[in-house]
Amino acid sequence: MKQLSSKKIQSDIPITNMKRFRYLKFFLIPGWRDPAFTKLEYQIGKSKSKRKLFRRLIKPLTIIGFLLLLFVTFCAIFAPWLTKYTVKVLTDKGLSGGIPFDDPTSDHPLGTTQYAYDVLGRLIWGCRTALTFGIATIIIGASGGIIVGTISAYFGGRVDAVIMRIADLIMIFPALILLILFTQMVGEQLPIMLSLFGLLSIPAFARLMRSSVFQVKQNLYIEAAQTGGAKSFKVMFKHIIPNAIAPIIINFFGGVGAAILGFTSIAFLGFGDQSLPDWGTDINFARTKFSHYYAAFWPGLFILIAVMGFMLIGDGLRDALDPRLRVTTKKVI
Repeated sequence: MKQLSSKKIQSDIPITNMKRFRYLKFFLIPGWRDPAFTKLEYQIGKSKSKRKLFRRLIKPLTIIGFLLLLFVTFCAIFAPWLTKYTVKVLTDKGLSGGIPFDDPTSDHPLGTTQYAYDVLGRLIWGCRTALTFGIATIIIGASGGIIVGTISAYFGGRVDAVIMRIADLIMIFPALILLILFTQMVGEQLPIMLSLFGLLSIPAFARLMRSSVFQVKQNLYIEAAQTGGAKSFKVMFKHIIPNAIAPIIINFFGGVGAAILGFTSIAFLGFGDQSLPDWGTDINFARTKFSHYYAAFWPGLFILIAVMGFMLIGDGLRDALDPRLRVTTKKVI
């Protein structure tokens, strides 16, 4: 026991001496900070920042948008269990076997469409079509915009001028008209349409990324990396993109909502993929049947739910992640 107590006393002496040495360094050396205290302070600040971000996200409109999006996602994932009708039955005119524009019945709770398709079944399967098109389109557009915008802003000069003039040339023409023309030339299948729509949305994301990269490019750590001999590829994709991608993340959800709205507009005009159920085609079917308004009302309501859900989440992310917006709001107040 005496040996243990003596060892404990000897082990406590360096600890107390180390604390006293830290106190002396703190008082005598200007600007010196204790590494352990700095690490603890960083962890506390990090947890506070996460709590503040969570509180800014938990807004009534953001919660409503999340619930709307959750509803559409639930319908898209569990579509085979929510309706007894398959995609083939809801798209093949020879398999419907019902009464066109029939009133709601037990077999068809929301009625039927022009070719006797079940309205409820097409609504549920249309959730999967809309989410697939919207998310895949914006992933293509955002990925291409990040690369193009970063290269344009990083190199600048003639490279920036050429890339931006090409982007301006693409953005001059209405995307909807270009998409209709291209689909008539190459086909109206969903993969082709979402690829074309994604490519046409690259210039908008490239401009957004370009402006963000210009701001990040002026920071000292970028100059330090360039002075240290880091290659351009490493500087762009390791240092610039992670710090400049926030605007793309904020606009991702709003872009998905806009893509869904654009896709339903094309389908409403009769240029959609007829092998898949979609809401725009259903509204096109019922555009002249005012006595059977429900055939157009329910698809329109689902379009509203999906687009509003993405838009509200996008606005909530913008309010939570954009510090300039909070500063502007405080100044106005």
